[in-house]
Amino acid sequence: MFKRISKRKCAIARHRALALINNIQRLLKGKYKFSFRLVGSGAWNTIIEDENGEYDLDYQLILTTNSPIYKKLNDTFPKPTEIKNDFLKAFNKAKKDEEIFENSTTAITLVNKDRKPFHIDFVIIKTEQSANYIIRRNNKKETPSYNEFTWNELPKFNEAYSYFNGLPVNVKKYLIDKIIIPAKQKEKEKNENDTTKISSSELFIREVNNYKCHTKKK
Repeated sequence: MFKRISKRKCAIARHRALALINNIQRLLKGKYKFSFRLVGSGAWNTIIEDENGEYDLDYQLILTTNSPIYKKLNDTFPKPTEIKNDFLKAFNKAKKDEEIFENSTTAITLVNKDRKPFHIDFVIIKTEQSANYIIRRNNKKETPSYNEFTWNELPKFNEAYSYFNGLPVNVKKYLIDKIIIPAKQKEKEKNENDTTKISSSELFIREVNNYKCHTKKK
């Protein structure tokens, strides 16, 4: 049902993502500054497509403390809901006619509709000395239809990538082929409104950390 695809095949999605990010940086420069990085399956060559040929890429938009709004609010960012809405509005201004943007659980998701079957997830994070945080939907039971977002800590972000980079090639291949890709297949089958659904980068961190803990116990 799912199969791995090459970086070359997803080049069109990569180029579109970079163009969008450049536009968003320009549109929001009076309020936010952010860097970005390709993460998850795109960064680790674990991209998979489903039976319809659809695949996705994941980017992190990393808010920086030299953002104009950060300085105005006495060294803090505005509430996550405001940040998510600001970015969503900017993406909608930058979109093409054949594109739509969805406000999903953790990401702003580009859905391309012109027969180029890809999705691109953009997640907003902030980094602190002690941890890294991602914006995630956390609607209240009393008002389930009102989208409210909060900061949620990412699990041992830098440690997972450093640990993975230090593994032998055969172990990396095992992790990717036997653990990460099957786990990603299960995530792709979940509905976008499923609160248990996580991004590819979160999945990567989780599975690498789980593998690390498991090997330590042996």
